[in-house]
Amino acid sequence: MNDQPIGILAAATLLPPRTKTLREIFEEEGVPFSEEAASRLGVEQVHVFEGESPTDMAVEVSKDALGKGSLSPLDLDAIIDFSVMPQKYVEPAWSMSNELQAELGAKKAFTLGYSGGGCSNLHVALKFATSLIRTDEEVRTILLVASDCAIPGNRLIDRTNPVTAIGDGASALIVQRGAPGSAIIDTMVSTEGSLHDVINIPGGGIAHPARLDLYRLMLDRAKYDAFDRVGGLKRLTSALLDKHALGERDIGHFITPNISGDDIDAFLDHMGSQDHLARQNLSSCGHLHSNDLVMNYLSAQLNGARAGDLVMLASHGMGFTTAATLLRL
Repeated sequence: MNDQPIGILAAATLLPPRTKTLREIFEEEGVPFSEEAASRLGVEQVHVFEGESPTDMAVEVSKDALGKGSLSPLDLDAIIDFSVMPQKYVEPAWSMSNELQAELGAKKAFTLGYSGGGCSNLHVALKFATSLIRTDEEVRTILLVASDCAIPGNRLIDRTNPVTAIGDGASALIVQRGAPGSAIIDTMVSTEGSLHDVINIPGGGIAHPARLDLYRLMLDRAKYDAFDRVGGLKRLTSALLDKHALGERDIGHFITPNISGDDIDAFLDHMGSQDHLARQNLSSCGHLHSNDLVMNYLSAQLNGARAGDLVMLASHGMGFTTAATLLRL
């Protein structure tokens, strides 16, 4: 086992140029617009991808991250796709990470991808990447990448009482042994398996293969409301801090997904992090799944984060996958 620090060498995000206002999204999806709903969501607009394949965004953002890290695709030992939304074809017969490896020319990298962690997918990718680098001397540099596009006509989750507005975007991180900054101290993940179907796409799978009318992201509102998502996240982050003999006051910056204004307010109430939370991307981008964390991480760096600061990335993953990652810049 190698004890050399593992850190984030480079990070990049990509937003498509076209935007839609929240009002336009409500109108397109047949949901009555109200200022009260807009205030709860905290979203003014989202970015909309108009290309042929989300892989195009993944290629572009990966090249950006590689350039920032002064790396070649041949320097990559592995590529992990942490996207949440469905891509070109139904898995497991197809994975974006395979196509991305070919498009980049990353011939030495093996690939894998998964989508079951919601907006906590990034944490799972970080946990796997750091564990692999730490235990395998042949693995030094891993690309983590996601490219998420909403299912058409499906940007509002729960049309009766929307909990979020989904935008499109992509992000990439280079995780490397010996990276000079943003050391990954630890990642903790917890799964609540009883919530496996709290959010799902019922059409297109084995249960309803031909029901295109069900090919949309659905929320089981009763399960969602009954589970103490932020309370569970609070318990997990406290356990992570206790493990490293730290307290909340030691954390210089908290980063959480941009699900909604209400969700961020609940996070603040539990975490007491009002002055240390990167949240400025919610209104202009909406919810980009795990890409939110990368975008907010970069925003924190641009807005006062300094070398040596402790950063906590924390996601409740709609309740079914709760996770947190501790970094030292």
